Amino acid sequence: MNRKETWTKIRRGIKYPVLIFFIRLFIITLRFFPRRGVEIVFASLARAAFFIDRKDKKRTIDTLTFIYGKEKTSQQIKQMAREVFINQALNFADYLNVLHWKTRKQFSKMVDFVGEEHLRKAYDQNKGVLCLMMHTGSWELSAIMPPIMGYETTAVSKAMRNPKIDQLIVEARESRGMKNIARGKSYPKILESLAKGECMIIMIDQDTKVKGVFVDFFGRQAYTPDGAARIALDTHAPVLLMYMQRVENHRHRFTILPEIPLVETGDREFDLYENTRIYTQKMEEVIREIPTQWVWMHERWKTTPEDVEQYLAWKNKVKKL
Repeated sequence: MNRKETWTKIRRGIKYPVLIFFIRLFIITLRFFPRRGVEIVFASLARAAFFIDRKDKKRTIDTLTFIYGKEKTSQQIKQMAREVFINQALNFADYLNVLHWKTRKQFSKMVDFVGEEHLRKAYDQNKGVLCLMMHTGSWELSAIMPPIMGYETTAVSKAMRNPKIDQLIVEARESRGMKNIARGKSYPKILESLAKGECMIIMIDQDTKVKGVFVDFFGRQAYTPDGAARIALDTHAPVLLMYMQRVENHRHRFTILPEIPLVETGDREFDLYENTRIYTQKMEEVIREIPTQWVWMHERWKTTPEDVEQYLAWKNKVKKL
């Protein structure tokens, strides 16, 4: 290790603990202020971010224009984009504000639960439950709702670049009863958890580098992880779409929809595609109901068929070497 690498390691060793200390201090400090006051501050910060963050602002407006441009004016779309920023900020504020909450009784002060009978019915089959979630509302809160409601739950997540912040988030999840599996060689662990009858949190509404298929999403072909379909076909665990949304009176609603029937024809590739397409369609239906509560600044259509073809060609070339 040269001098530069040594100094970088020392700097990180100092920076990360200091950063985490101030993050924890900030979170604790928030609890001493009224929730409504915190929301006002975060909403103001979101409005400022909408003005300053031109890249995400443009991406959000451009995407909303593609989808709603024929039915809404440019001013209406700009207002929608502004609300997207504000909702993200408010959700983050609430997430930080209740990091110390551990029980359903506590969360009931802020969250209404709808459709739990669907989860109970699926859970009682003892095949495990694939809890299909998406980035609507406060998605970090939605992910911990099943364990908060009393269901054994595991989630697969990609580690953040900053290991200390990643540790902070994982600790917050585990303190609510959720078990965490790092993305990577996690498939055997997923199957093991489902075999125990647990809930498995999975999200497929973003463009990622995992194996996927192209399906229609808001009229455009979107590269979508096929993991949920793959697991459902391998385990026959019921798949339920569930999501969080902000509602009136500064509350949240956690909604659980009925089980999505599994398409199983015997053609593996078709079944992976068709089930992923259905899951995506169901998510689109929800997002259309609450459009300003999804993360439109995410590059959902970044991966193209050409990108996948190039990657597969490179992979096959490496295998032959």
